[in-house]
Amino acid sequence: MSAASPSSPSSPSSPSSTSSEASSDAAKARIGEALLELAIGALRAAGCAGEAGWSRRDEWSAQVRKGEVEKVEGAGTSGMRVTAFGPGNRFATCSTSDTSEASVRATAAKAIELSAFGDADAWAGLPPTSECGLAEGDLDSDDPAYARLDHDRLIHLAVDAERLAFAVDPRITNSHRSGVSASRSESRYVSTAGVRAGKASTGFGYYATVVAQDASGERQTGGYGTSARRLADLKPVAIIGAEAGSRAIRGFGWRKIPSGPTRVLLHRDVASSLLGLIIQAASGGAVYRGSTFLAAKLGQQVAAPALTVIDEPMIRHGLASRPCDGEGVRSRTTSIIESGRLASFLVDGYAARRLGHPYTGHLGGHTNVRVVPGSASWDDLLRELGTGLVVHQFHGFGVDIASGTISKGVSGFQVVDGRITHPVQEVTIAGNLAEIFQGIRAIGDDPLDQTSVSSPSMLIDGFTVGGT
Repeated sequence: MSAASPSSPSSPSSPSSTSSEASSDAAKARIGEALLELAIGALRAAGCAGEAGWSRRDEWSAQVRKGEVEKVEGAGTSGMRVTAFGPGNRFATCSTSDTSEASVRATAAKAIELSAFGDADAWAGLPPTSECGLAEGDLDSDDPAYARLDHDRLIHLAVDAERLAFAVDPRITNSHRSGVSASRSESRYVSTAGVRAGKASTGFGYYATVVAQDASGERQTGGYGTSARRLADLKPVAIIGAEAGSRAIRGFGWRKIPSGPTRVLLHRDVASSLLGLIIQAASGGAVYRGSTFLAAKLGQQVAAPALTVIDEPMIRHGLASRPCDGEGVRSRTTSIIESGRLASFLVDGYAARRLGHPYTGHLGGHTNVRVVPGSASWDDLLRELGTGLVVHQFHGFGVDIASGTISKGVSGFQVVDGRITHPVQEVTIAGNLAEIFQGIRAIGDDPLDQTSVSSPSMLIDGFTVGGT
């Protein structure tokens, strides 16, 4: 069953409404558990192994522009997924957004029926129960504040941040898609092997994006935002507004720079984007398909010794924290790269069996991936850069994970003798990821916060700039 309906700003919920909403959440969770038992019972009655998952999500968002609310939306969705493993290791998965008992029965029956027609797959199946369960630790990811949201106050966070961004510089005269959002998700999982798991989490965020225009008519856009599991952990509007405004004006007076090999200092924003490419390249699915340049590199040196990358699923309040993955495999810290050596892939159960790789609990993707920070300050990195390019923003999607080639448009600043001289735009940087990761010369002490993929700033050799 799913529903979507517009919302309007409202006042804080009363204690009685908060209590009723919490009771409603608990009641819905009990209904979800009953539906899971219904599906698992159908699988067992048919002599099939299998699994079932139930999920629901509530979300609310608003967009503002120049102090006015342009759009407010709210939605609630729920659904079921049933996988049946039949004789010969054949399987089928069916899902439904109609979570009535009749629909769940029909979905389970269809999965059982279709499993007989699937291709035999030696690596399909449930993970061993010894790998399953919930990791110990309180993630504190379900904020009770969601049940008593003051929508007016949330909207004013975006409005005030935008107003403060305008105040940074008189050239900032327009807004481009500022907004705020809040959500709550809950899921349950059960298998015929007796594995049971569940989690609930909330998310909050707001942002401001503004447009500046100078006397020549040139326009520049800048934005900044904040997101957190807990409402109280959002950054203050003064920080969001000031940073959004600063980013909107920093590119005026830009120039291109000459083409050729260039040492590059990646600001933590873009270094974190580069880290995302490591996650893609280390994915078990990409590895067994042979579609990643890291496929045959396990145990080898793939980056400079300065680089250590860790996936940490049990960070309290972490944006991607979870006690287990989508098939009930217990969460655990995974070292992806240790001092430059490729130590592990990120695998779900299927990839683990197919690759003969230890289980890492990554059905559903990565959790909180972090580059271990170095000791260099931003000023230290600028001095070590000497003459080169500081990159503050990537543009475009020019990446081939299979070959490791990368070519992206960038904007940033030219640096000469350790000092920023002028903004740079309309240039590209290109290279091969294998060489780029080996070319890491220094890692900063400034990791990006409030994100599931976090890197400090990085000084890197190995890029070629395409400019004038």
